[in-house]
Amino acid sequence: MPSMRIVHATETLVGGVLAAVAALANKQAELGHEVVVVYPRKQTVPARAELESRFSAGVRRVEVSYRGRMATVPDLRRALVGVTREGADVLHLHSTFAGMAGRISPALRRRARTIVYSPHGWAFLRGQSSALSNRVALGVERALKARCDGIVLVSDSEAEVARARLGGDRCEVLRNGIPVDHLPASTGGDPDRPVVVASGRLMEQKAPDRFADVARALGDRAEFVWIGDGSAEERERWIGDAPVRVTGWLAHPDVIAQLASSDIFLFPTRWEGMPISLMEAQAMGLPTVATDIVGNRDVVLHGQTGVLCDDVPALISAVGALVDDASARERMRATALEVQRARLSDADLGTASLAVYARLAGGDRTALASA
Repeated sequence: MPSMRIVHATETLVGGVLAAVAALANKQAELGHEVVVVYPRKQTVPARAELESRFSAGVRRVEVSYRGRMATVPDLRRALVGVTREGADVLHLHSTFAGMAGRISPALRRRARTIVYSPHGWAFLRGQSSALSNRVALGVERALKARCDGIVLVSDSEAEVARARLGGDRCEVLRNGIPVDHLPASTGGDPDRPVVVASGRLMEQKAPDRFADVARALGDRAEFVWIGDGSAEERERWIGDAPVRVTGWLAHPDVIAQLASSDIFLFPTRWEGMPISLMEAQAMGLPTVATDIVGNRDVVLHGQTGVLCDDVPALISAVGALVDDASARERMRATALEVQRARLSDADLGTASLAVYARLAGGDRTALASA
């Protein structure tokens, strides 16, 4: 295949989106394609040294100055118009605001031969948002669907939602993958006091309040550690007086080291696409207790490598059972190491992405021209 020019754009280059975009861009660059990543320079974006460690030398990064949430869409749109001045074979938009920025611009629809969009978790599925907010988010997604060649979903369950709520045409699944070769197998902590760990920002989506509830119920039997951080106000709001140690922000290698010395991964999130942190924990062999939601159910093999739960009492029960049963933890660990490392690998991500782009490039561009 001739070399292509692929432009990725996202309004957030942190956490799971950072890992997903980096894995995809790196694999495409390895195949000899010109790859560009466009993103705003927010305070939450990792330091340049860490970004350089996450992206290969073959990926060019373009930073956009960040002027606040309301300016994200116009600022990204202007940056993308500049980056695509000489054209692009594929413009791949990641997350809601970048999806808006790239699909509302007539100039981008002329300059990019193929435009695709990955939501990385549907905004209209945010459980604690108001019904009105969710309806507005769904309406925006329906209105903008015709303004790209297709939607690229990162998990089967995310795709099921797209087909049910937006219509099934021009939807493709490109499952997130992770570089498993550098991930160590988990070894656990103190067998007499297991370590239960979660990771992410202290925010509604990641449900640290649920993690805190489990810690309050089981804190006398296990140690609870939250890898990540938030403001002082967020710590007070989400963790409060719960017996949880918050590590603060760690570089990715340090996150992996903390996971490796833990015993149980608790992932009580409210909405997801296909979560990278959960994939890493499973590929390292960590027995997992997670909420039964879109994305999580695509990663955890229920009853084999972890347990999927519907509510906080079920989370407490499942974590408590694993805390008390070292042999059950070891069985899940062995199964996860055997199955999940191969199942969740990004080895074929680059070639799979090009196949997805090729299938969607045959979409009806007449609709784009008139949208």
